[in-house]
Amino acid sequence: MSSRLLLKMCGVAVMVFVLTACQLFGGNTAKKDSNSDQSKAKAQSSKQKTQSTKSKESVIDQELKKQYEIYNEIINYQTEQNQKLIKQSEERYKKLEEQSNKSSKSTKQGDDQQGQSDTSNGEQGSSKTSEGQGGSKTK
Repeated sequence: MSSRLLLKMCGVAVMVFVLTACQLFGGNTAKKDSNSDQSKAKAQSSKQKTQSTKSKESVIDQELKKQYEIYNEIINYQTEQNQKLIKQSEERYKKLEEQSNKSSKSTKQGDDQQGQSDTSNGEQGSSKTSEGQGGSKTK
């Protein structure tokens, strides 16, 4: 009895296997055609959706690219302006430095001239005093 049961179970398993294989590899061609048409239609509709989303994305991408280019131009403009400001400030610094050097040189020259005149006046004053002293001795 167990051998009959075993044979029946094997037969049922083989039948299930055959039916599954026929359904997968063969089966009704009319159903396959209608299924393939439906699958083709779904594929086409999905392609159209992806193309429409791509075109929408491309519009968005284009707009983003424009915005990015504008942003880069602004950044470049700002860096150029900063460089110009740096150059101008350096030039102003150089001019102020030159003016301060000129004024310090002129004050030094003025001090030197005053110092020389002071020393020459001091020498003249000492010679006057020596003359004055000498004059008093002669009297």
